[in-house]
Amino acid sequence: MAIKQKLFNAPLVLSFGSGAGKILSKVSLSDDYYKLAVNSSERDLSIIENDVDVVICCGSGRGSAMEPQQGRLDLSTRLSVLFNKIDDIRKETKIKEIDLLPAIFSLGHGFGSGSLELALSSLKEKYKDALLMPFVITPFTWEGNSVIRRAYEALSKGCKVHTCFVISNEQVGAGCKDVSSSYEKINSHIGNLISIMIRSFSATDGLLQTVDKSDLSSFMSGDLATVRHVRIKSADDLNVETIKHIAGERWLKVVYKAFKPAPPKLKVFYIMDGRGAFSISSLEAVQQYISDKEYVDTSKLKPLLIQRNKDCDFVWMESGFNLAIDSNVYGVY
Repeated sequence: MAIKQKLFNAPLVLSFGSGAGKILSKVSLSDDYYKLAVNSSERDLSIIENDVDVVICCGSGRGSAMEPQQGRLDLSTRLSVLFNKIDDIRKETKIKEIDLLPAIFSLGHGFGSGSLELALSSLKEKYKDALLMPFVITPFTWEGNSVIRRAYEALSKGCKVHTCFVISNEQVGAGCKDVSSSYEKINSHIGNLISIMIRSFSATDGLLQTVDKSDLSSFMSGDLATVRHVRIKSADDLNVETIKHIAGERWLKVVYKAFKPAPPKLKVFYIMDGRGAFSISSLEAVQQYISDKEYVDTSKLKPLLIQRNKDCDFVWMESGFNLAIDSNVYGVY
């Protein structure tokens, strides 16, 4: 039997840091994919080891003591192990090259914050033909100024290496009433979104309009990107109100000020993946909604359209946000 060609080869998902590992444990993919968690806390890796495929413990295994410099050092000593594991997975899945490398980073503490810049630059250098897709998780404001500062200082370095999809715990958990329920819901929510994106980018059938690496590379611009998602029964239910609803709920939020689009103009990319008729009127409504936004660059807009028998996922992405940091404000957009 002939093996169906995937749109993109994305055989694994990486995580760096304890919070990122918990999100990775919620990512739901078939056995064709590997979930690889990297952390300096042996204890935190043991909590998720039954829900991921590979764990790599860095440093002493006792954590990075809330010090990003120590986190960076801990990762640096195990980079060769990480690369060997990735190469083993590539060989085992029998793919010639990796097209997409999704990676989750949790910022604010030691290892995740210290890993971001080094991991991105090292992966970018080692896997030159792969397009990185970093999902960067920022902390709650109640965690304090020191945590927030570490997170955004790490982000300021990481986004100079590669555009980062920033997801705010504060935004995603806005509707949660208590901490005990919020973390579980947030991790599941983010893990579900990442699963949907990987499954769509790895689709083998139902592809009505495709994209290639150059399309995605062109989309990824500026320091930061954002992503949001809504699930509907079928594409028949997609309308302008649905689009407005999702477009108004960015998972990006500055600590003290609302995010504002900054020059250059934002680029938009969206995925429609599921059952139902992808009607001309629905697609025109999406196109018109995007075109009406003065801050959006529509010159290279090209969606990914996949029709298959499942609830329809509508994923909306924007890139082109710029990050600035000074001693008083940790995120200005």
